[in-house]
Amino acid sequence: MGKEASPDFENQVSLRINDISIGLNEFADAIVKETILGMLNALNTSDVAGDIKNVKITINNE
Repeated sequence: MGKEASPDFENQVSLRINDISIGLNEFADAIVKETILGMLNALNTSDVAGDIKNVKITINNE
């Protein structure tokens, strides 16, 4: 099916839906990470000193 992850691949993104962990392959991990970081870089994040080290996003869809 999907491309096998390289043996040294380590997820940089964790995704949980309704408290269920969703596994991401290398491609999905990179897409989510780079999309979110790109969005944050476009926002006024001047109050964040230096580089972004980690991000937590919670979406309530009720």
